[in-house]
Amino acid sequence: MSKSSGKAKLKRRHHTVPRLLLRRFADGERLVRVPLDGSEPRLCGIADVTVHRDFYSMRDASGELDDTVEDLLAELEGKAAKVIRKVINGTWPLLVEDRAMVAEWIAAQHARIPAARTAHNEMADQLGKILIAMGGKPEIRRRLEEDAAGPVSDAEVEALWEEMTDFDSYYVEMPVNDHMASMAQSLKTAYEVFMRRSWGLCRFQRRTLLIPDHPVTLMRHPETSSWRGVGIGNAAAILMPIDRRAAIIMASPGPDFVFPATTKVAKELNHRLAWNARKELFHHPEDNPLEGIELPPVREREMEISQPLESILLPDGPAGAPEDAAADGPAA
Repeated sequence: MSKSSGKAKLKRRHHTVPRLLLRRFADGERLVRVPLDGSEPRLCGIADVTVHRDFYSMRDASGELDDTVEDLLAELEGKAAKVIRKVINGTWPLLVEDRAMVAEWIAAQHARIPAARTAHNEMADQLGKILIAMGGKPEIRRRLEEDAAGPVSDAEVEALWEEMTDFDSYYVEMPVNDHMASMAQSLKTAYEVFMRRSWGLCRFQRRTLLIPDHPVTLMRHPETSSWRGVGIGNAAAILMPIDRRAAIIMASPGPDFVFPATTKVAKELNHRLAWNARKELFHHPEDNPLEGIELPPVREREMEISQPLESILLPDGPAGAPEDAAADGPAA
């Protein structure tokens, strides 16, 4: 049910990294924000970082905003926070029910990030444009004729073809409700993968960690080709910082373990965490986890397309297209 009817105030400011996690890298309610665009690091309040307006709001049947997903995420975070406190206080390995709760929370963090939405939008945009490029003018004519009250001229087809093949002039995005459905499926899949892996706890006494705006970090297997993508299924390990002095590392299936916490390991983890950031990262005001680490550039895209769309343009449509598809309107 929509919360915009007056029964409850609609929540509009959504954190893509939960506050319960950010607080573990903060001095009270403040932490240092490090932008990747070259701007100077500065102190910020937890309430003002990783905030996106209406990011998890869906549209109900009447078209009104519904913040139910935000409520569900908050409920999950509250349950996970209790287990994380146990871990920080010395409990390891976790009981099955506690492990399942943390797995669901990390899976949600993996699914809820802006990068996931960006990737879905990029795929939708690319696939839509591929269909246009390969469908050619016959497909443009077919689409025009679906809505036309009369014949469609060659000039109309040509004009729309020119417009739709100017691929840099527009961008296709998935509806937010589709994103929420995809997020739910991604969460389920990630949870199952995480539960099958072994979990290692890396707890530092002196060294500290940073947290990026996209905390769930996939570590590439050294034998994986550089051109291949890395996902939760083929990652050599999955890194999740849960505190400025602790991180969970998910490895191959097996018993849970304790990971050695050395200065070298801390630097390696911070390097990998920093390079998983898209626009910014954060750390405790008293810490210097970026010492000796070169920061990555801002990452605006999630997909790398090697072949330009212009190279697959088929103005006359695919081979074997019906000849009458190119005719000037339907037969009299």
